[in-house]
Amino acid sequence: MNSANSLPLLTAALAVALGIASPAFAQRTAANPAKSAQQAQSAAQTASDQAEIARQSAQRARDAAAATPGGYTTVHQHADAAQKASNKAVNAAYDARGAQGVADVGANPAMGAADASAAASVAGSASAEAQAQADAAALEANPPPASPPPRAATAASASVQPQATITSSPPNSTLAAKVDFNALDLDRDGNLTRAEAASNTTLATDFNTIDANHDGHLSQRELAGGK
Repeated sequence: MNSANSLPLLTAALAVALGIASPAFAQRTAANPAKSAQQAQSAAQTASDQAEIARQSAQRARDAAAATPGGYTTVHQHADAAQKASNKAVNAAYDARGAQGVADVGANPAMGAADASAAASVAGSASAEAQAQADAAALEANPPPASPPPRAATAASASVQPQATITSSPPNSTLAAKVDFNALDLDRDGNLTRAEAASNTTLATDFNTIDANHDGHLSQRELAGGK
């Protein structure tokens, strides 16, 4: 239910609560001055309470406007409307207090009670309007965060396994290019003994690894990575 539709219902509810919903109200209070004074006092208190609520709502709307950068925005419009409604509620509360005085000491207590009840109804309607405008100002100043867009479905990508590169050259295939085989082969038999390879640090260290057929000699083919 929006605030515009709720105002008449609130006014009617106040009228029922204050006892002015039937034509018999004036007759009852006229015949009982004490009842009139009591009714007026209750109405004046209700009007004051509603005025205070309206003042708080107007302040809330002003705070929202003060926190809004830029020029005159819709937040400021709501704040102005809330202040206007607050002023109306305050004035109605003053009217209700004046009517209470008439009901207490005036010549026509019934009329004072009726006026106080009517003023309380006006204060209630104005207070509801101030609250609605303050709520609108706060919502404009601090809108709720937008919902994140739904995630787009993504196709599962196939896992690509890195492929190993296989070569036919063993780790020591470059030895033949680094080693002067003929210079080390002192007896020119086409093989290097452990003694002939001793002057080459790499060959001396890895002799057993390079000697693929484990015959105690290193051939040019073994240095190239073969057997």
